[in-house]
Amino acid sequence: MNRNENVWTDAKCAALRVEFLTSCEELFLYAKAIYSAMMWGREVNEKNRVIQEKNNSVK
Repeated sequence: MNRNENVWTDAKCAALRVEFLTSCEELFLYAKAIYSAMMWGREVNEKNRVIQEKNNSVK
């Protein structure tokens, strides 16, 4: 299983933990939103890592 599939599985599990969803469609949409947020966060972390590496190499 690749990393993106693991993130998708984590997002689905997180969506299943909430009690305010009333249909399968809502569950899917909520899981998709969580997945998108997790992928965005991963991208931001990677950009920050690159910036910090550049800053450390200048010192």
